[in-house]
Amino acid sequence: MMWDAFENRLILTAELVAQTGLRVGAGPQSAEPTASDLPVIKSVDEKPFIPGSSLRGVLRSHVERIVRAFEPEAGEGQGACVPVVESEWCISAEQREQIRREASDDEEYARTIFDRSCRVCRVFGSPWLASRVRISDLPCVNHAVAETRDAVAIDREKETVANKYDFEALPANSRFQLEIVADNLDEVERGLLWLGIEELRRGQILIGGFKGRGLGQVTLASLQLRFVDQKGLRNYLLTGEILPLDEEEAQGWLEKFLDELTGGER
Repeated sequence: MMWDAFENRLILTAELVAQTGLRVGAGPQSAEPTASDLPVIKSVDEKPFIPGSSLRGVLRSHVERIVRAFEPEAGEGQGACVPVVESEWCISAEQREQIRREASDDEEYARTIFDRSCRVCRVFGSPWLASRVRISDLPCVNHAVAETRDAVAIDREKETVANKYDFEALPANSRFQLEIVADNLDEVERGLLWLGIEELRRGQILIGGFKGRGLGQVTLASLQLRFVDQKGLRNYLLTGEILPLDEEEAQGWLEKFLDELTGGER
């Protein structure tokens, strides 16, 4: 299933809850003498938020590691390539150019690119393939205020303090509104996505910087699933209603995904 026709839509909403301090940084930006050396990222109205791209990146990376444990080779709908290293992409630039030359039209080119992409690129996208999973920016919903913390940088050769600085972090129990929309995923692909969601809910996926200092642990609360396919499309277009989905259904997707990874071995 690709993009040329509507097949289905899965919408997941939840609250992402910080279990420890949380730092998604904006980098050193302000020249004001009272400003933090490393502020957290804020919207134009000075409210902290988590960019959807930040969550998407760590979610994808976590899923990739698990997929590679079962399928070390990437391509042809299996495994997970390394998206940040061009030489380890599942389809190289030269291969894409060859596919372009040999394809009779754009449709054949798109189909061949999809068929030869790895399992994770098919869901989360790549430089040559549009993602079918969208994660919106996560606004803070409980008015959390950034704390300023002191820190030191160590000179590794002299084993002494190189310099002191401060950084901002949001406190534990900061809450963010999460929405994920996934289009045209089959059951196995939805299982891959659900694997990441379950790991996020269990607190196994850390977000932001300074993870080695104990920051970044999050979980999910108030998780809700909604789903519409072609059977419910007319009603959705008329009313905007998308029916809720039981988590047992999502667990079935995960089982199908793991069965495909392991060949059905338990």
